[in-house]
Amino acid sequence: MAHDDSKKDDSLINSYRLFTLLRQTADSVYKARETELKKYNLSPEQAAALVCIRSLDNKATPAELSRWLFRKRNSTTILLNRMQKLGLIDKRVNKDRKNSITAELTKKGYEAYKNSIEFRAFYDIINVLPENKRKQLWSLLQIIRLKVFKDLQLDVNAHSGFFDKPIAIYPETSNTGYVKSKRKDHNSSSLI
Repeated sequence: MAHDDSKKDDSLINSYRLFTLLRQTADSVYKARETELKKYNLSPEQAAALVCIRSLDNKATPAELSRWLFRKRNSTTILLNRMQKLGLIDKRVNKDRKNSITAELTKKGYEAYKNSIEFRAFYDIINVLPENKRKQLWSLLQIIRLKVFKDLQLDVNAHSGFFDKPIAIYPETSNTGYVKSKRKDHNSSSLI
C-alpha cells in the first residue's frame, strides 16, 4: 500500500514540476516579447489587440477581441480604452448594431501594428526546435488546451479566432493596406 502512495506522490510532484516548467516557459517567452515591444512603447496585449483588429478588417467588437485574446470582456474594454487614449485606435458605433462599438486602427495604430508583427523574439526562440518537434509541441498543446476547455465547459470554437481565421501578420504589400495570412486549420501543423 505504501508503494502505491509513493507512486501517487511522485506523480503529483512530477505534475507540479511540469506545471511549473510550463508556467516558467510561458512567462519567459512573454518577457522576451515584452522586451521586443518595449522599444515601440507597446505591451504584448496591445500588440495582440492590434493584430486582431487588423485581422478583423478594422471591425473588431470588444466581444470578438475578448474571444480572440482569451480575456474577460471588462479587461478587453480597459485595454481598448487605454489604446484609444494612446491614439492607437478609434472606437466607432457599429453600423450593424447601434448598441455595439467596433475598434479600428488609427494611422498611429497602423504604424504600431507594423512594428508589432515583426515577432522576431518568439520566432528565434521556437526555431531552436526542428520542424518535427514544433509540430509535436503544437499537437501536445492542442490536446492540453482542448482538455482544459472541456473541463471548464468553454466553447473551443468561440475562442479559436487565431486558429481558424486569416491573421494579418504580414506587412503591407499593395494599396489594399495589408495582406492576410492564408487560412490555417486550427489542427494545422504549420507553425511559423
